[in-house]
Amino acid sequence: MARGGRKDQPIDRGSGPVAEFVDDLRRLRGELSLQEIGRRMRYHPSTLSRRLNPGEMPPLDFVRSYVTACDGDPAGWETRWRQIAGESPVEEPTRRTSWRLPVAVGLALVVVVGGAGYLWLSGGESGPATAARASASPPVSPDSGFPWHVRNMYKQVTSREWTQQTDGDLEVWAKLSCPSGMTEYWIALRPGGTSARFECNAWQVHTWAGLSAGRYNFELWKENDGRAVSGVGVVRSTSPIVQHTKAPPL
Repeated sequence: MARGGRKDQPIDRGSGPVAEFVDDLRRLRGELSLQEIGRRMRYHPSTLSRRLNPGEMPPLDFVRSYVTACDGDPAGWETRWRQIAGESPVEEPTRRTSWRLPVAVGLALVVVVGGAGYLWLSGGESGPATAARASASPPVSPDSGFPWHVRNMYKQVTSREWTQQTDGDLEVWAKLSCPSGMTEYWIALRPGGTSARFECNAWQVHTWAGLSAGRYNFELWKENDGRAVSGVGVVRSTSPIVQHTKAPPL
């Protein structure tokens, strides 16, 4: 089918689960052109074509953004992506059909994320922690951390993964520039789901203390209002860490 002046090359769905997954992603957009999807995602159409290559699994953050741009629900696609990639399903916050921001409800807090209410079951805490103010990001050794940056995040991104070699504490530093009227965003450590609220346009830091050795990453998100934020940050651990390059860096 011709879309935006070019034709999709047929995919052999029998060649493997990645090819079948990518073919289903292509079909999801229906009659929408690559140009239209690219406009919604802020991607160039040629970048979309490269990501929709049956020979390579597209990154998870791309899949989420692409499915959203096609007016789909990313949740089922993420589950399928993780199954193909051999990853365990991630426990996501319980969705609510209605919300108020913010409302403390005993052992939980309802927060707006992506147009829906997310409920954190906090095990006795009132909700996401609040990151602390900081004057600037610290220096970081490649053996115990790494810098990261975000360009044009409209809803959610996922960081690269790393392995923490021993038990220790982890800091995430962030400074995101937000448009007028936007005041906050959230960062959650995975696995585990514990999250922290960060303020826009200022350096902030949150510490996850007493982490066990293991593999981690973090997710960063904001209200899905169609406006982009960008910025920089640092991950720093008291434990030696090893970065993984399976997925693109944040």
